[in-house]
Amino acid sequence: MTATSLQQKEADFTYHPQVSPFAVSSQTYLTTHSDLSYSYIATGCFVFDKSEPNEPRILLLQRSETDSMPNRWEIPGGACDDDDESILHGAARELLEEAGLKATHIGPQVGEGEFFTSRSGKNICKFMFFVEVELDDDEGHLPAVKLDPKEHQQYVWATRQEVEASCSGSTLLQFTTSDLEKAVLESFSSNQVGND
Repeated sequence: MTATSLQQKEADFTYHPQVSPFAVSSQTYLTTHSDLSYSYIATGCFVFDKSEPNEPRILLLQRSETDSMPNRWEIPGGACDDDDESILHGAARELLEEAGLKATHIGPQVGEGEFFTSRSGKNICKFMFFVEVELDDDEGHLPAVKLDPKEHQQYVWATRQEVEASCSGSTLLQFTTSDLEKAVLESFSSNQVGND
């Protein structure tokens, strides 16, 4: 399979052919799928540190104390904006805004989509993707995570065992939803996480 390339001022990445339906704006996607039970689209990014192939670690962010679902853990992501060139660009933008990491490859998709209603009553579907990020050097080191303190207060790179134990070191991992926790655990089983 070949990867397709998308470019935008803040995003220059390729994507897996399986996620090509998301290479359109959220408005185009919603218009061409008129039978949907949701009116808004959000994204989530599964970013793994695979420097230790036998023990990959996933990036988790802890929500700010002043945000909804305070102190809970999630993957980077958020709502697609109307000016995002595509849903995939929305995922790349959110990853850059929330963690300071630049997407280099997006996909495949994880799961089918997570449905929820926001505090303001919006029906949303969150599509989640594996995302590879730009490395800091030729040795494969990931760059430092840079959080937006308005949205997140800390981060961890957690192993599967830590997610299963709901604890990374001395940090309690309580997820925003049980569906997200399940998706995180399932993501460790994917061939996208193992040795390339």
